[in-house]
Amino acid sequence: RAAGILKNLHTLHLRMAKHSANAMYLAERLDEAGLIVHYPGLRTHPQHHLMTSLMNPGYGYGGIVGLDLGDKATADRLMVRMQEEHVGYLAVSLGYFKTLFSPPSHSTSSEIPAEQRSAMGMGDGLIRFSVGLDADMARTWDVIERLLAEVLQTRISA
Repeated sequence: RAAGILKNLHTLHLRMAKHSANAMYLAERLDEAGLIVHYPGLRTHPQHHLMTSLMNPGYGYGGIVGLDLGDKATADRLMVRMQEEHVGYLAVSLGYFKTLFSPPSHSTSSEIPAEQRSAMGMGDGLIRFSVGLDADMARTWDVIERLLAEVLQTRISA
């Protein structure tokens, strides 16, 4: 186990830089689409300046992006469709080379009372992405954008 960790430490800097660059790409596209996005790399994020002052510029703002779709049904539909279309996996973990996504209010943070989650901005429609090491984020975004249109259209007409 220790040998595997040591071996993987040699490429950690490369993986973190790619992880962060891909997360920034996804966050910017989601933000441009007019969606509610939580990512400290976005200038509109309330902690952007603090994160900028603390971060190592070579490694970006991290690989975790929050997307709030407003309700659990819409978020669940998007996550299922993203898994079906091989964007990534529905999982509660954060560490993998592929993109992972989960609803924190119903997984890792489910023990927090609903009122507290709501006060923290963690509604039932929040999806947490651990953005992977995709070589072509533009292609990945094309799939996500298509699925968002499909899922949000469903919500609009439902």
